[in-house]
Amino acid sequence: MPSSMNETKFQQHGGAHAAEHPPHGPYWKRMHHSLFFWIAFVFLMAAMITYVMTNNLALRPGKTPQTPVPALSP
Repeated sequence: MPSSMNETKFQQHGGAHAAEHPPHGPYWKRMHHSLFFWIAFVFLMAAMITYVMTNNLALRPGKTPQTPVPALSP
């Protein structure tokens, strides 16, 4: 006789078992436990700090100012 889908090994979790393990809540409330979140957070903070500390990324390498580009004459 073929096995039935109603056997205990095919039953879904639920009923009394579901009451033992309450849902963990939505992902956005528990994502701060993820390693990926903290790695992304560190890179974003580093990028923002770099942007602010370099005055809108306007710093030029070296101490000498750039010479202006001469205008084209007609």
